[in-house]
Amino acid sequence: MDLKKIKPKVLIIDDEMQMRFYIMTLVKSLGFDPVMAKDGVQGLDILADIKPSAIILDIMMPQKGGSLVYQELVSNPEFNHIPIVFFSGVDRKAFFHYIKMLNINSKNIIPEPEFYVAKDAEPEYLKEVIKICVLRNDPNSK
Repeated sequence: MDLKKIKPKVLIIDDEMQMRFYIMTLVKSLGFDPVMAKDGVQGLDILADIKPSAIILDIMMPQKGGSLVYQELVSNPEFNHIPIVFFSGVDRKAFFHYIKMLNINSKNIIPEPEFYVAKDAEPEYLKEVIKICVLRNDPNSK
């Protein structure tokens, strides 16, 4: 019996449909299985049912934006090991400043994200970052 290798899943959380499809295409081209969510609420719901090897997360979204989703993920031991790639049009410096401000009087320090890619980045760069995240987190994809 020939068992197919299970493809690593990548959860894509972005409110813009065309952006979700763009990222989905890149993820598929790497041989990974994309799972899409239209906002942070749906993304967290989906996360309860799948075990993604990486998450690609937009910041500015309705209902629950990326920064709130990120706070929940990094403070939850069930999910805080999953690499997160912020893929956003928000200025990197502005977002990192926002994280610093959240941490000023907080007991639970939120770490700065390791991976932050601007939406105008070259597709090959985004693919490389996704690949690094998946390979780091999914021993079956090495």
